[in-house]
Amino acid sequence: MSEDVTLRCQYASFLTDYSSEYGTQGSSTYDASNVLGAPGSYINGSTYGDHVSSLVFRTYGHYWNILPFHKEYQPIGHQPDWFAASDFIELQFDEAVYPTDIRVYETFCPGGLVRILISDLGTEIPEGTPHLSRWKLLWSGSSFKGEHIYTVATPKLPKHNKNSFATRRLRLEFDGKLAEYYHELDAVELVGHPWTRGIKASEYLKKRIKKAVSVSVPTNMLKSLKIDPKQVPQQKTDVEPNVAQSDEPEIKVNYFDKLPHEIIEMIIGYIKDLGHRAQVARACVLFHKIVTDETAIKELNLKPFYTKITGDALSKITSCYSLAITKLDLSWIGYEHGRINGKLAIEGIKSLSNLEELRCRNCQSFVHDRFLSYLPVHCPKLKLLDLFRCKDFSLSTLKPLKNLEYLDISQCSDVIYHGHVNLESEDPEESFFTSCHKMKWFFMGRSSHHMFGSQPSGTIAELITRDMIQNCKEIHGVNFWRQRGIGQIFPEFIKKFGSTLKYLDLGWTGLHQSPSSLNPKNFWSLLLGSCPKLEYLALTSVNMRMDDEDITNFAKYCPNLEQLDLLGVRGFSDIGLHGLLSGCKNMKFLDLSYGKTSVETVAQLQEIYPHCDIKHVPTILEANKALRRARGLDPDDLDAGESTDEYVF
Repeated sequence: MSEDVTLRCQYASFLTDYSSEYGTQGSSTYDASNVLGAPGSYINGSTYGDHVSSLVFRTYGHYWNILPFHKEYQPIGHQPDWFAASDFIELQFDEAVYPTDIRVYETFCPGGLVRILISDLGTEIPEGTPHLSRWKLLWSGSSFKGEHIYTVATPKLPKHNKNSFATRRLRLEFDGKLAEYYHELDAVELVGHPWTRGIKASEYLKKRIKKAVSVSVPTNMLKSLKIDPKQVPQQKTDVEPNVAQSDEPEIKVNYFDKLPHEIIEMIIGYIKDLGHRAQVARACVLFHKIVTDETAIKELNLKPFYTKITGDALSKITSCYSLAITKLDLSWIGYEHGRINGKLAIEGIKSLSNLEELRCRNCQSFVHDRFLSYLPVHCPKLKLLDLFRCKDFSLSTLKPLKNLEYLDISQCSDVIYHGHVNLESEDPEESFFTSCHKMKWFFMGRSSHHMFGSQPSGTIAELITRDMIQNCKEIHGVNFWRQRGIGQIFPEFIKKFGSTLKYLDLGWTGLHQSPSSLNPKNFWSLLLGSCPKLEYLALTSVNMRMDDEDITNFAKYCPNLEQLDLLGVRGFSDIGLHGLLSGCKNMKFLDLSYGKTSVETVAQLQEIYPHCDIKHVPTILEANKALRRARGLDPDDLDAGESTDEYVF
């Protein structure tokens, strides 16, 4: 019997963790859990396309990296070339195996998979000791850039990999910048040989043969430093055995002694990768002193090392550079089965009195009220705090951060909001924005909140917005994505902050369900006439009809607009689009998906305005019309059952 007969093929049964999702909390549409089980779209015979039953990450492309707030708050620290991931999913399977194949089923815009890691939790490490578990790199490589077809990405795994062991947990990392549009996943399949409890991987896999690599110093490099190459001690060789060896003692030269100390510091300063700096520090006493100098690192990015960082390492690194560090990125290191808990994270930030920016994205294991309560005490200068997709904390814990200008609580769950709980009380509790009145950038897209105490009329999103209006002086950017119930307060918000707004996301806010006073004409007049500095505007599925006059007014009233998302917005014609693109000279990104614009019109616009990347996923109706035109048929002569005018969102 061949060995392949023993292979086990299985689909993911449990979603352990994920970085982000496009869907609504509590809904199955574009939800992260859609990646579990067998590939439904593939089995059901569906063709390549957008499916609501798939997993969709929140972002894609490189445009998310050039949003207005990135001009003021750049990504923290250095990101090494070997780490390009922007999203991940962590999956668990029923049976542990030694992996031989991993198949990723992609329904839309394939490409983006860059790394696969495996965990030994539940195999070589008992389930009850997650802090001892390891994530090992199984595969890394370039993206599988497929055609516009249903793609099954199958990375070529090494047959004998020293990092391999039996596993039932996978972690797949994706680089969103490689995707042309929203990347959609249908399922993940793990194939491998079954594991027998008690047998170590070392007994199953062959050892990898390591080859020695010799390193030499180029002569031209020595000349550029004005050092005589003849002074370089030569290694003994047997190439010319008849040549007599000199009796003179060997000259040992330390060339770094010939360089000024400042030059050496500058050279080592170009080494941004934290792992490489650690290797340099082990070279000699001089290098160790330079690398560990307390002023050597001002920005520290630990996200690429999330699989290896421990509490002890975090504490030692931050304490070593405590006086200099002003920016710290701890994103991903607080994953569910990670080695950093709340106590260790607190120890890691205790010495950072000059910290101004802190990112803790996807750090649910330690971001809670106790950790957050230490920030005002030990990091009083904090201006930026990124808590994307954390959970179970209270905004009131952050009220002592008087200098806070940027707060991201997007996709957070169970956030407790303390507002003016009892407005009739003589001493009502101070609201969050009363204390943090310097706030300029606030992101609460698809976050869920709970009101503490009795709740006044209106949604919590509306109450937070009202609190912002009453206490903040100026707002540069707000993310309302998927926050229902802001229509009543929205006109007041725009009148107060419209003159300073640069970034505004109104996607899926349901503004069309607002009071009659906010009809389409009033809405566009209010929005466009009040926001002259807008650079990014997302109107995803706002269901407010926009005619040619409205869309042309973008060029008139918002000349700085660079990115505009009109997914699902209808009512304008080709004339209006020409007016928009010809007037907005800085436009780099325009999404016209699921509207009335035809495929041919988009192709013509892209040719005329090459400076703007126009995204367009047609409705079923428009796709069928384009197909009929290509076949030389009348595009409007469609049978009643041939297509519908509904778009998938």
